[in-house]
Formats: sequence, C-alpha cells, structure tokens
Amino acid sequence: MKQRHQSRFIHGQMALNVSWNVARRRAQGERFLRMVGAADVAAARALWKDPTTEVHRRCLAARANGLLGKHGPSWLAEGVEDDNSPLGRARRHGTRDAERRPKAESREREKEAAAEKMHQLDAGSITEVLAILQDTSAPSERRIAAAAILGALRCRDAVHPLIEALAEGESNLSWACTRALLDIRSRRGARRLMQIVRGKSPLSARQEAIYTLWQLDELRAEPLFLHICAAVDREEEYTRDMATEALGNTALRPRTQRALAERLFDPSPSIRYAALCACSRMNRNYGPCEFPGFLRRALEAKLDDPDRVDDNRIIAELAAELLGPRCCPA
Repeated sequence: MKQRHQSRFIHGQMALNVSWNVARRRAQGERFLRMVGAADVAAARALWKDPTTEVHRRCLAARANGLLGKHGPSWLAEGVEDDNSPLGRARRHGTRDAERRPKAESREREKEAAAEKMHQLDAGSITEVLAILQDTSAPSERRIAAAAILGALRCRDAVHPLIEALAEGESNLSWACTRALLDIRSRRGARRLMQIVRGKSPLSARQEAIYTLWQLDELRAEPLFLHICAAVDREEEYTRDMATEALGNTALRPRTQRALAERLFDPSPSIRYAALCACSRMNRNYGPCEFPGFLRRALEAKLDDPDRVDDNRIIAELAAELLGPRCCPA
C-alpha cells in the first residue's frame, strides 16, 4: 500500500516568479559586471564590500552578485545601515534575485527535460503529447511519459485530459496524472475530481483524486472528506486516512473540528493519527492550549492512547506535542 501522504508535506510549491527569464537575467548580471569593471562575481563581491567604492558602483555590484552569485550580496558590508538608502535597496534587490534564481533555473531544467522527453516520444507539439495521453490503446509507459511532460510544462489545457486518464484507475498512470496535476496547480478540474471520488471509479482512481484535492487545498471538498472519513464500514482504511488528514485544510471550520474530535476515537489507530495531523494545522493558527474546549478534551484523552501506527507515529506523543507543555482547564 502506498504511503505517500505520511511525509506530511505540501506538494509541488510554485516558482516565486513564473515570468523570470533566466537567460535575460544572466545577461543583465553580466552587463552589470562590465559596468563596474569587475572580471567576475568574486571581484563584484569585493567591490560591494569595499566602503571606499563609489555608491553607484557598489549598487551595481550588489545587483550583479544577486543575479550571478551563489548567495547574493553580503548583509555585513560596511556603510549600509539604512535599508531605504540606494545601497540598502540594491542589497535588498540583490538578495531577492539570489533567492528567486535557483527556482527559475530549476524550472528551466524541467522544461529542457520535458522537451527531451517529447523528442523521445516523437511528439512535436503539446497537441501530440495530449493525443498520446488520451490514446487508451497506447502503451502505459508512453502515456505516463506524456503525463510527466504535461506536468513539467505546466500545461493548463491538459488538466481535464489528465483527470480522465487518472479516472481509468491504472495505478501507475493514475499516480503520474496526479503528479502532473499537482505540478500544474490548477483547481479547474476540482468538480470532476469530486465526481470521481463520489462515483464507482476504481479504488486507485478515487484515492488519487482524494490526494489531488487534498494537496491542491480544495476547500470545496470539505463535505466530501467529512462523509468519507466517517464511513467506517463502507470505505477502505487508507481512503479514510487521506480524507481525514485532508480535513486539515479546513481545520478552522467548526464542522471540521467536530468531525476531527469524533475521529480521534475512531476504531483505527491510523485514522486517529491522521486526525491528530489534521489538528496540527489548527494548532499553527491558535497556538498551544487554544483549541476549542470539546476538541481540547478529546486531545487530552489521547494522551493515554496506547496505540501507534508505527515506531515513528505514536498517538500519545503527537497529542502531547499538540497540547504543548501546559494544558488549559476544561
């Protein structure tokens, strides 16, 4: 059984600035180097740190460091006490550039890899890649590769074809489509995903749809997750597990809080642990000891829960962590 969701991570962060042009920014940084007369980034860094250098040259050196250097301009440089001074603004912009560049370069590499995969599939356009994905007679490996390409290229037009391929329920293909949908980060297919969960699609398709809705932070799926996590005798445990933890997206809503309090007493230790994980999303907002009274009492009851999912997921330990070092009176 897959255990992807146990890492408790939020998938697929978007690039800070999708319009960042790596080649253009690199050329800009090289132009700044020429303007200050620096042979390389190390020389520009030395200029930035030198308090005797003219202000305009130091500013250009800071920007060159941000656009080309590994760490951006040093914040320990002399003579930069005022953040709103020309030097302070140049340092701020240089730091911002240094933070944005790695993600933009990673995005560029993803596009290059996707182009190479398109060549391997003998696909000359996105339209041809979509056709491969939608061809149910094509080998699974080709369709999985097509899904990966569409995700890497953030192709929003591929959202609905990806969802339909996911709905087929072929395990590896469904997972590839889920990854692609999370790369694209579009909620335009959320209603169709919820239909898949509610309907009679294969179990793997329903689970991938739940996971996708969860990781996309789709708040409209709250009633669906509430229904699934409470279906003790009708839903498979792993399906309920994901739906329960997905309620963390709406953990500040009273209806969700009531449901989580109930799931803390679920027959399954896995579901109880998932409910605690969902509660942790609330804890980040409230702080220790500020849970609603009924939920705090349920959490306190879990301090004596002897069960665990495995050696790293112990119910009583997580409950104690959520409640903090002190407990408020009921």
